[in-house]
Amino acid sequence: MSNLGEMLKTAREEQGLSLDRVEEVTHIRRHLLEAMEDNNFDDFPSPIIVRGLIRNYAKFLKLDPIEALTLYDGNGLIPVKGQRLTAKGIEFMNLSMAPRPLVNWDLIIGAFLFLLVAGGIGYVSYGTLIQPRITPTPTKTPVAAGLTDDAALLLPTTTPLPTDTPTPPPPTNTPTPIVYSGVTVDLVITQPSWIQIFADDVKMFEGVLQPGERRSWSGQQRVVIRAGNAGGVEVIVNGTSRGIMGEEGQVVDQIWEKAPDPNSQPPTPDPGEISIEEPPPTETPTPEAPPAEGEEPLPLESAP
Repeated sequence: MSNLGEMLKTAREEQGLSLDRVEEVTHIRRHLLEAMEDNNFDDFPSPIIVRGLIRNYAKFLKLDPIEALTLYDGNGLIPVKGQRLTAKGIEFMNLSMAPRPLVNWDLIIGAFLFLLVAGGIGYVSYGTLIQPRITPTPTKTPVAAGLTDDAALLLPTTTPLPTDTPTPPPPTNTPTPIVYSGVTVDLVITQPSWIQIFADDVKMFEGVLQPGERRSWSGQQRVVIRAGNAGGVEVIVNGTSRGIMGEEGQVVDQIWEKAPDPNSQPPTPDPGEISIEEPPPTETPTPEAPPAEGEEPLPLESAP
């Protein structure tokens, strides 16, 4: 690092440049140029600023900035902010040291756009919210000739428009209740179960039903159910739920029969089919003739 300042100063003097000229072109303050040529880097704010100034000063003097930075800290090839990678290695980009312009056009354009948007929002709000609230001042209508002020105030009676009487909605179709003439059994399966069904003493089904299934069987007189897992079978008889058949894993038999109607009369046989049999004739004992006068009745003998 002790040769950096000597290399910068020698290159400047060989090109016949003064410190004032270098300051005018590079916008690097004179005291900073003198500090770099004297290898005095204690007065700089940070090492990053030092590296940037060394890089710009070396490029202005047509020196290799990487070599200058290597003489400064031995790390000329380490990328820092403002560098880019090229085919020849790492190349440092120029940092402008010129003072910032007093007028910031980006700020001016942003403020103009903000005012434009705010004005548009205010115009729309005025047209939709504020303007309808302004009530115009009523003006007196001139009275026609021949009419007094009181007559002019009398308005013709307006006939009210007929109101539409809402038509009542059509009556909803009430579902017709199901009339069961025999025995109808529905099984709702909640757990897998082996099922056997007899309707009027005829086997109708035998197998395993799975959860979610619902099956129905009907008989004129009776329906017999056998379930291998009664806890997973719900029984519905003629539309009325009879609950779960039993416990889980239990084998249960149920018989649902049609009860006889107590008010029904036994069938009357056809008169043509009725055969009337005459009862066998009974023997009527012949009364004994009374004994003649002067004769004694015979004595009765007792049965042995």
